Amino acid sequence: GFMGRWEPGARERLVGAAIELYADPGFEQTTVADIAERAGVTERTFFRYFADKREVLFAGSDLFQEAVLTAIAAAPS
Repeated sequence: GFMGRWEPGARERLVGAAIELYADPGFEQTTVADIAERAGVTERTFFRYFADKREVLFAGSDLFQEAVLTAIAAAPS
């Protein structure tokens, strides 16, 4: 289908979206729907990769660590 074309990179986009949202508005305020919307995928796609919003934090990829470090470096002091 149409979404299939975008599947490559969906996991990385979900991780990136989660990181941004956990920074602002914050982890507690962020929903799976928010993360999926920002990543441009459906909630169903989110759950194909992660059990819940907490699991995204433990994706364990270099991309995640790199994104966190970038976000921290970019944040106002």
